[in-house]
Amino acid sequence: MFSNSHVDIATRAEVGPRDRQEDRVREVVNPDGSWVMAVADGLGGHPFGDEAAQAAVDALPERISSSVEMAAAFDAANAAAWGLHPEMRSPSEGLSSVIALTTLVVAAWTPQGGLLVSWVGDSMAFLVPIGGGSGWHSTPHGGPMGFVSRGIGMFRANRDDSYELPLGHLESLSDDVPAARVEAWIHEQGLLVVLASDGLFDPILVAHDRGWFGDDPDDLSLGFALPPDRRESAGGVADTLMDTAQLVGLIDNTTIAVARITDDRAASRVARCAIGGPSHTAAEV
Repeated sequence: MFSNSHVDIATRAEVGPRDRQEDRVREVVNPDGSWVMAVADGLGGHPFGDEAAQAAVDALPERISSSVEMAAAFDAANAAAWGLHPEMRSPSEGLSSVIALTTLVVAAWTPQGGLLVSWVGDSMAFLVPIGGGSGWHSTPHGGPMGFVSRGIGMFRANRDDSYELPLGHLESLSDDVPAARVEAWIHEQGLLVVLASDGLFDPILVAHDRGWFGDDPDDLSLGFALPPDRRESAGGVADTLMDTAQLVGLIDNTTIAVARITDDRAASRVARCAIGGPSHTAAEV
């Protein structure tokens, strides 16, 4: 299905004004061409936010090939986060028993199955076609209409007293972004998958005089912040976003993970139309 696909992955993290880095990021690229990357945002001010974020990303498998496996991955992350401090699961502990220990956004790829993107909380995922045009972004604290409605350390949706999260129904790319559309993006021009903690959002929006992502019908994602000549590598994308956010001023921990997915045909087309500089040759997977 994607035998000619290539991926280039880069990550960036800045502590901002916080006294410690609570975000965590993970990237894994496997010999079979599959990969997983994730950003976990430790809840600001929570005494165990950084530990929970680390536990969540460490618990993720190195290969996620289906919605069922994605659900299991979120179950594992949830169990790892809660396992750090079981005493915090008591309702008598106040807010610490009902709010998330961390938020998590995960992107996974297999050559046979293509792209899966899942999230919980206010970290977000963005899809940006490399050649331009409308993209897509996840919805913070997404419910049933999102790829995943699962809490890391949160109550079930029915607010009962159980902290166990049974396997639920996940859709790979839901009806909002059908798999065929993602496949077309990759084959026609290539695709950027950007995962970011919420520390990125306000500075980027301020820098570009935006009220929110998607207020321009011609660009529903982060494309407005990424000039064409800065889409030639995952590192260039991550640097552009982080440099812009730092120029405006970070107000929180900020973490970015970028996967740049192309195939041979898309790479040659984008190279011909790129503005300035040689095209980037991504690592083949």
